[in-house]
Amino acid sequence: MNQHMERQGTPATPAGWMAMAVLAAAIMALPARAAGPRGSGKGFALKSGDRVCFYGDSITEQRFYPAEVETYTLTRFPNIRVRFVDAGVGGDTVGGGWAGKIDLRLRRDVFPFHPNIVTIMLGMNDAGYQKFNPKLFTRFQRGYRHIIASLQRHLPGVTIVLIATSPFDDVTQPPQFPGGYNGVLNRYAAFVRQLARQHHLLFVNFSRPMVRVLKQAERINPELAKQILPGRVHPSVIGQMMMAQALLRAWHAPATVTRVHLTAAGSVAGAVNARITHLAASGGGLRWTERDGSLPLPFLGLHAKWPQFPKWEMYLPPQPKPGFTDPAAALVDRLSGFTRDLDQEPFQVTGLHSGQYRLAIDGQPVGTFSAAQLAGGVNLARYMTPMMRQAYQVDNLVWEEIAAHFVPWRYVQTSLENFAASWPGGKGEKLPVNAYNNPAAARAVTGTLRAMRGLLRAIVAQEHRANQPRPHRFTLTPAS
Repeated sequence: MNQHMERQGTPATPAGWMAMAVLAAAIMALPARAAGPRGSGKGFALKSGDRVCFYGDSITEQRFYPAEVETYTLTRFPNIRVRFVDAGVGGDTVGGGWAGKIDLRLRRDVFPFHPNIVTIMLGMNDAGYQKFNPKLFTRFQRGYRHIIASLQRHLPGVTIVLIATSPFDDVTQPPQFPGGYNGVLNRYAAFVRQLARQHHLLFVNFSRPMVRVLKQAERINPELAKQILPGRVHPSVIGQMMMAQALLRAWHAPATVTRVHLTAAGSVAGAVNARITHLAASGGGLRWTERDGSLPLPFLGLHAKWPQFPKWEMYLPPQPKPGFTDPAAALVDRLSGFTRDLDQEPFQVTGLHSGQYRLAIDGQPVGTFSAAQLAGGVNLARYMTPMMRQAYQVDNLVWEEIAAHFVPWRYVQTSLENFAASWPGGKGEKLPVNAYNNPAAARAVTGTLRAMRGLLRAIVAQEHRANQPRPHRFTLTPAS
């Protein structure tokens, strides 16, 4: 296998398979914590009742951009119900990979979820990490067309989003040959764009905005730039935030969380997606109660260090650290415009006397701002407010949900299928209960999958309790 291709989470022995099945069962006992491309119209593309499947290779399997899209949907639209599943497998190509050929992958990993929206991001492995190879390109074209035809045949009316893969880093490291591997990937991206036009599908380019930021970051701070795509193939969490940003922008994701404008006299000059009550001027400042209609969106990696490849057991992600800001993440946020595009929570107070003012929410200090800053507006999404802490809690549940899907799929179902393929008499393309010739094992595997589906439902229900905005007590007082 090529050094750049990744194969994750595949125990090497039959005992390993059974151990993982037992471990998955133990985890279940834990308490739950096409009429035109979708996105071509106005308003956010996802609607209540949608089921979204992210299909791809190890870059999708990293789960960062799918998790961020799900967290955005939960926090920005707390009253809609959209289900998500990540079907990325390391090393995959348009023909499939170690987890099965493409028809098996679709039949097992996509169709049973009944998605009405499927995103596809492939190509990194298809081009072979070499100079442009016409045979590989022809295989990619043929395989990609087969995937689209199969999805449309088995999922009538499905909305398909074609994504040009994230780049190979030929910016912070010298290209391995003239034109570089990313130049090859650009030719693949051009075909994917053409295919999207031909089939009237939405096309999203992950590579172009990332390369632009890589080049800018390289000029500003080469060491920080290397943290965006470490290893050249797999983006870090901060790199994948740009991928989520590109997809959400293509889906017309609104930037505004809330917009509040108060006056020093104690009146509401404007409020968007926020309800202000009990507003009163007091002691040269203000106090009020506010209930927002949405929560802000965490920029993963900004206030906590994440591993590049989250493991299945990481259903509790790193927690934000008070006072910590990762410099590489801050640079990416500034250069990519992530907060500008997706996380606007402007708070404005006009008519204050000159001086400094302290803002507190539920008695927790948020920051000290000048009267001029407040008059111009302060983006509260940049601060660790109680609303942002609640959004991190929602994000934690998203990662629990992802793990509850990943464990039985990859460590029970997919892994046992691979074992069955090599077992004498094993057929490989179905749950390998016959390979074990053991009814008890068959019942254990089936029971594990059923119980984990129950856990998934419980976590999803918990998400939709945790994402409901709550009222908060605000105070703005003179700092001196």
